[in-house]
Amino acid sequence: MMNSHDGSEDETTVPLLEFDLDQEAQSVDSNKAQALQRRTPLPLTQLMILCAVRLAEPIAYTQIFPYINQMMEDLHVTDKPSDIGYYSGAVDSIFAVCQLFTVLQWGRLSDRIGRKPVLLFGLTGVALSTSLFGLSRSLIWAICARSLAGALSGNAAVVQSMISEITDETNQGQAFPLTGLAWSLGCIFGPMIGGNFVDPAKRFPTTIGTIPVFANNPYLLPCVVSASLTMCSITFGIFFLKETLPSKIAVNEKSAHRLSFGRENEKLPQKQVSIKYILASPIIKSVFKNYFLLSALGTSTDVVFILMAYTPVRLGGLSRTPEEIGYALAFSGMAGGIIQVLIFPVLQRKYKNIPLYRALMSLWPLIFALLPFINIIARMTLPAEALLDDDLRFPASPLVWISIGVVLSVFRMASMSYSLNVILIKNAAPSQEALGSTFGLSQSVACIARASSPAFVSSIFAVSKKYQILGGNFVWLAMFGIGLLALWSTYQVVDGAEERERMKEERNMF
Repeated sequence: MMNSHDGSEDETTVPLLEFDLDQEAQSVDSNKAQALQRRTPLPLTQLMILCAVRLAEPIAYTQIFPYINQMMEDLHVTDKPSDIGYYSGAVDSIFAVCQLFTVLQWGRLSDRIGRKPVLLFGLTGVALSTSLFGLSRSLIWAICARSLAGALSGNAAVVQSMISEITDETNQGQAFPLTGLAWSLGCIFGPMIGGNFVDPAKRFPTTIGTIPVFANNPYLLPCVVSASLTMCSITFGIFFLKETLPSKIAVNEKSAHRLSFGRENEKLPQKQVSIKYILASPIIKSVFKNYFLLSALGTSTDVVFILMAYTPVRLGGLSRTPEEIGYALAFSGMAGGIIQVLIFPVLQRKYKNIPLYRALMSLWPLIFALLPFINIIARMTLPAEALLDDDLRFPASPLVWISIGVVLSVFRMASMSYSLNVILIKNAAPSQEALGSTFGLSQSVACIARASSPAFVSSIFAVSKKYQILGGNFVWLAMFGIGLLALWSTYQVVDGAEERERMKEERNMF
């Protein structure tokens, strides 16, 4: 496919599951020692502001997870509990479908007019669409609200571009996980908001539940709480977030210089790099292909865990309530935040990007191998009547919760591959001026995966349980296979920074 994949010929003969990270670490320790001594200090103030702004989107995105299946039941989209996954998956998928058609344009627009206005406009769209989703009285309304949210949301590419512009190779391993922490915190608060504020007429019958608009719209309150937090992020961003686009900064500085001295010394903004030029890079193609599979795995894990947790035990699930699902997802987000901030920077400094990336990607098949065992444990520990009546919700045993915690922790360990993938995408960008477009393209690739994955995995889950294919376990076998495919594809991924360094050394030899 390419003349060079990893910068060395013997890399292609390494066995699929063999990761000699210590050997790789020893080979780069001497090279990184000097870099560590002159590491650029992190621009903590702007990073913290970016994280605060970034926090709003995952809260809005994940707050529907605890109650989406219950919402589909209340909307009477189907009379069969085993088919709920089709519809909840469709509602989740439509967000990414609509984002697919706009995220690249938001990224390219940010390359022209600046990062800050695009970011703030996207947050405004998130607040509006989240509120509308809470007013859903039909499946069509819910789909339209999620469609609006996806179409107006291009923040991920913009935030990644901004971090790339205020960091360098010496401190990016610390900076990118901080946005991962913001996402993880959002994944803590979002499900907790969704699980604890849903149906206020029952949960808060003497206070908020007496307000007609909330009594008549049981899913509005968590959406309003989420939208309010988003508005706080918008206000925070307006007053404290600084523009990072180099050409925009240059124009502003040039204007100030002209006012002071009456002449111009700054470079004019450069011409925008074309999409065709970006996609012509073999390195970009290799990173994007793996990012598609990574996004598919991450989205599928979120969806299938929620489905499994809500599904009755007799059908292969865990029979948990929306509130319990919210707490489980909050734990997952907390574990992800700790791992991203405390563990990832250490690993990224010690090992090369590509070997570490392969090691982390090897955890995805393990997740799908472990998930069916939680149902087995639930069957062994729940009373017999829990297997006969789907409406009964018995407390889960401590062993079930420990098993859930283990699987979700492995999931968050595997999710460190997202931060590495962002670094690989940044390293693969053809130029500084193309960062917004490159990250916009990467998000388009991710959107295709996120748009297709929920419906795909929900359908496989429903079919597996409905027809008891392989005892209802076909879904786990299918996802295990996709995990292996993603692991195999990492052997075609190239680190652009290492490739440029290798080419520079080759030129210096002649």
